[in-house]
Amino acid sequence: MPIVRKYKKKFKGVNLQSGRFYSFKYNAWINDPEPTVIFMYWLEGLHPNTGHQWKIIQAINFTYVPRTVRKQFVREWKIQMERTNNPKFTWQTVKSKYPQIQHAVRRYLYKPNYRITKLREIPFDQIEKVVVSTWHKDFSKKIKSSLLNKFRRIMRKRGLKRK
Repeated sequence: MPIVRKYKKKFKGVNLQSGRFYSFKYNAWINDPEPTVIFMYWLEGLHPNTGHQWKIIQAINFTYVPRTVRKQFVREWKIQMERTNNPKFTWQTVKSKYPQIQHAVRRYLYKPNYRITKLREIPFDQIEKVVVSTWHKDFSKKIKSSLLNKFRRIMRKRGLKRK
């Protein structure tokens, strides 16, 4: 079965819907064991090139969004949610309207079942408060540092090839 993208999915009794906010505990974490995210979509199936099985949730993790951008984004997206009863939040949306958060896209394994626990939807009236409460966590600097190091490695390789 090829990879299928689902914008709505019931998981552990919670209705996941693209563009809505969620929090959960994640046991395969690297930096953030309790992410607060905006759900993009559910991906499942076999990758056509590699044949690997995909069982992932793709979302924006707010702890990877610079603090200066978090609150502004949430306010803008809440307006979008009020205008459109069911807005989809996709990679195309991120690239075109919110490029400043594209490095915060994360994928979370939903299988085996114990990977994600304590999943809950954040009520609309609490979104801003919950996202602001993540301010003590800021991994956006790690992303910038990682990108800078990759850029430096590329530049060094190019410099060596020119000689």
